[in-house]
Amino acid sequence: MYGDVFLIEREGARPFQAERLALGETSGRNEAWLRDTLFENPNILPLDQIDPSYGPLIPLCKELRTAAGPVDIAFINRHGQLTLVECKLWRNPEARRKVVAQLLDYARAVSTWSYSDLQRQVAAATGLKGNVPFSKVSCEHGDVIEQRFIDSAYRALRNGRFLLLIAGDGIREDVGAIAELINRNAASGFSFGLIEVALYGLDDEGLAIQPRVVARTQLIKRTVVLLGEGQHAQLSEDGPGDGAHVEAENVQGAQSNVLGETPRQAEYRAWWTPVMGMAFDDPEQEPNKLYWPNHVRTPLQWPGTWITAYRYGKGRNARIGVGNGGRAGADVALVDRLTPHKAAILDTLPDSEYVFKSKGDGYCYTTTRDANDFADDDAQRNWVMETINQYVNVFRPLIDRVIREDEAATAR
Repeated sequence: MYGDVFLIEREGARPFQAERLALGETSGRNEAWLRDTLFENPNILPLDQIDPSYGPLIPLCKELRTAAGPVDIAFINRHGQLTLVECKLWRNPEARRKVVAQLLDYARAVSTWSYSDLQRQVAAATGLKGNVPFSKVSCEHGDVIEQRFIDSAYRALRNGRFLLLIAGDGIREDVGAIAELINRNAASGFSFGLIEVALYGLDDEGLAIQPRVVARTQLIKRTVVLLGEGQHAQLSEDGPGDGAHVEAENVQGAQSNVLGETPRQAEYRAWWTPVMGMAFDDPEQEPNKLYWPNHVRTPLQWPGTWITAYRYGKGRNARIGVGNGGRAGADVALVDRLTPHKAAILDTLPDSEYVFKSKGDGYCYTTTRDANDFADDDAQRNWVMETINQYVNVFRPLIDRVIREDEAATAR
């Protein structure tokens, strides 16, 4: 619960308690007013408490039309990721669940778009011509390259990488029912948030707006389901380099929840969910993919290769780590090509090792830690995300360089 708002420093006047105002009963301040206010002042939305990777928010358009209906507000960031916002008055539990289902329908509709579809619908909503999404982003970030922005935006659309927000007044109840609805529909990599926008009258001083991410004790856990095309990966515990090399097998097992997961799989997915939603420094990096039973993969642009983050062992033997990997020896070929940069790679990746994999097919780079060195699971995940990001920052530029060298050699 949030306390009341008081105005205490006003010359010649005693402190007074601001009056809580109900949206819809404040001189025309209704859903349309809230929509316009948030669109013009995106910093009101407490993005840092939900998913900061979608910020800073750049206003894109209002009333973005989709096959499922118009979305109140669409924001975009420099990486082409959309934030879709619905502004509603919460009158009863049925209305609350209805607007959540409505927003999910919007997201499903937008996830079928190409970048051309996005460009066309934004142009229709704004009345502007040309590549409006890029134009709006480039006004805020002059260093953004148009083709890279388009590619990044298209990947976000294809992967369902949206932030879905519902902003309204009096959002206090039925969060559990809403969470159930979200989990039943979590087939894409979206993030979701409920925001209560509290309004306070400040006597003759105007209006105060206090946004609140609804009840932390009931906060809906963001669900990102990227199950790696129905596969799981077997990870050996024989040595520190094993996590960097995996072999996929088909999953055969009991299905017990709406996502087709056993309780163990659901617990596993919940542990990795923050890692699945992590932000990268590199705007071209594709999202992480989750593989049962113990790791995630971060795709690299060299065919058949990736960065792997993994956990294995229990109790005193529990380990976490990050390393490069690939299928059918693709990672071995990549590591061989990067041999001239070996010293620089090891120097740039703290505590990393260059080891011969236990599978016996070549070397890899890997970084492992004793899981017991960390205070809790959050600390472990933070280390994993930081290390994955470091690996991406090191390997992607080097791979680009190797690819350019190959193209130049072919052209000669």
